[in-house]
Amino acid sequence: MYVLGLGGSNHGFSACLLKDGHLESMIADERITRKKYGVGLGMRLAQGFSRNYCLDMEGICLEEVDKIVGNDLLVPTMYFRLQDKIQLINHHLAHAYSAYYPSGMDECAIIVMDGVGSKRKAGEEYEYESMTLYYAKNGKFDVIKKQYGYNLPGTDYVENSLGIFYAMITDIIGFGEHEEGKTMGLAPYGDKEFYEKIRKYIRYDNHANIEFNSSDIQEMLQLKEDVQAIKNQEEKERICQKVAWAGQQILEEIYVDIARYLQEETQCKNLCIAGGVALNSVANYKIHKKGFYDNIFITPASGDDGTAIGAAYYGYYHQNENREVKL
Repeated sequence: MYVLGLGGSNHGFSACLLKDGHLESMIADERITRKKYGVGLGMRLAQGFSRNYCLDMEGICLEEVDKIVGNDLLVPTMYFRLQDKIQLINHHLAHAYSAYYPSGMDECAIIVMDGVGSKRKAGEEYEYESMTLYYAKNGKFDVIKKQYGYNLPGTDYVENSLGIFYAMITDIIGFGEHEEGKTMGLAPYGDKEFYEKIRKYIRYDNHANIEFNSSDIQEMLQLKEDVQAIKNQEEKERICQKVAWAGQQILEEIYVDIARYLQEETQCKNLCIAGGVALNSVANYKIHKKGFYDNIFITPASGDDGTAIGAAYYGYYHQNENREVKL
């Protein structure tokens, strides 16, 4: 049985091919097109760069694939010619599957944190996932906690998202979109001077509830204007280092405490982590150092490209399911 998983959202486009549950190939579009994260490809995405690569590697055609699965944040251009065949599942669930099955663990707690996940209707508006905590055992997934936030009109920013908070720190510093790794690298050069100022923008309690609202986002946007308006380049660089340090410190504090909460709730000593926040290797190490878990697996493709792996595994283990979106 062949299952094709398609990954990504508005970036990180990818494909993964399973044969009888074994991962045969996986690749991101950017490796073929040389367009970082696949951004800017537009309608060219419909050509199926990563999809065709996986099929060619196996020497099969699309008609020989038994099931095609993607996630519900994936831009429709990626499955433009497959709309009658594809099943779309929840974005965070695709992340979770991408960590659980490759980990080799039968039982584990799972953290999925990113900027934005799947949306749901809330009154007249939509709200978006920012975090989902799972407990998985023998292939059965239970949601321990899920957090949502509203989108700030006119922006890509979503409330209650640790991933968005860190993306905004990156934006304040002046790095580009999806360049949070540079912020992580810059952080050690700073110090705590800006910690208290930035700490007030995001709050959390010991039950893994994050509060980061539209007013906080507006204040951070104002801070960006203030920082970028500094004329003296040396002073600007000095402040950016301090902002990076504060942002990294705050992310680590919240991330580690969420890991603690999940272990206490599940009483499980195995942990899997996926989602964009899991690309912060320094914060991952802080979780490891705390000793909450005996075994930790962080999927190497933690970003949205990795959802292709999760989608493929979902398709294999839910072979007889219909094509409705699973929430």
